[in-house]
Amino acid sequence: MNKKQDFINEIFKFVTLLENSWDFIFSQVWLTVKNYQILYLISTWLDTSKRLLWGSYGSKPNMAKKLRFLEENNFVTRTIDSKDKRVFRFTITTKWSQAMDTISPIYENAISIIFENIDDKDIHIGWIVIQKCLQNFNNHCPI
Repeated sequence: MNKKQDFINEIFKFVTLLENSWDFIFSQVWLTVKNYQILYLISTWLDTSKRLLWGSYGSKPNMAKKLRFLEENNFVTRTIDSKDKRVFRFTITTKWSQAMDTISPIYENAISIIFENIDDKDIHIGWIVIQKCLQNFNNHCPI
């Protein structure tokens, strides 16, 4: 294998470990890491189903199921867009903020462990590499 394939394979391993660890952390507030991803995206103003699909991975039915779960469990509210009645907008609720307050110490500790012995310069370099890969992907495989 070449170094680029090795790099991608290491990313796969890292993502799997993150998802498994984060699922354990978020289970304390009855969420999964995928739920967290959706809630995080909503908090950054990717607040419609279409935008959420663009910002994450999954199918329309899968996204609808996750949004329904989040709405039924009062993590988000849904409103109809004032300009386009076919579009639903989602907003995070105080229950989400309370859930984050609950798990924040565990979450922060996990982040500290992951980045132990890694300085800010190395983190910045890794961030730049990932951003460049994402840009290349978007340039050649637009969603």
